[in-house]
Amino acid sequence: MIATLILLAAAAAASPIAQPQLVSFAPLVGHCFVGALPGNEGTDRHCFESVYGGQHIRDRHAVTVGGKAVYEGETLYSAKGGDVIFTYWNSIGGLGTGTASLAPEQWRFSGTVHGTPDGKEQPIATVWKLTPDGYDVSSPGQPPRPFKRAD
Repeated sequence: MIATLILLAAAAAASPIAQPQLVSFAPLVGHCFVGALPGNEGTDRHCFESVYGGQHIRDRHAVTVGGKAVYEGETLYSAKGGDVIFTYWNSIGGLGTGTASLAPEQWRFSGTVHGTPDGKEQPIATVWKLTPDGYDVSSPGQPPRPFKRAD
């Protein structure tokens, strides 16, 4: 009986990834990571989970400034054919879409985002690179920002 309970608990804790295109997210799934905002004005916390039996990967994030949440957002990564697409939305009405090119230790994102419903469309061109304790985020014209595991 105890062995069965242990096996059930282990199975429940596992984060399955059903879509082969999403397997590169495996090091992030089930964990949270925190990084400083540009200019060290606050923090950005991202938590990753497998959803719907691993059919998608969800990244929930919260931006905090002065210890207070300023806004939150979610990204859903999905397989579409042989590609990975993403849809992003946030608590102030913003929306973004695009594609992700995934390798085992690096993710390249491209697309567009509107920070608010009336906001100007902005391009997304971001690279995440896996590090021993998290990942670094690089955007054109910005130094890499480290996101460290925080769970």
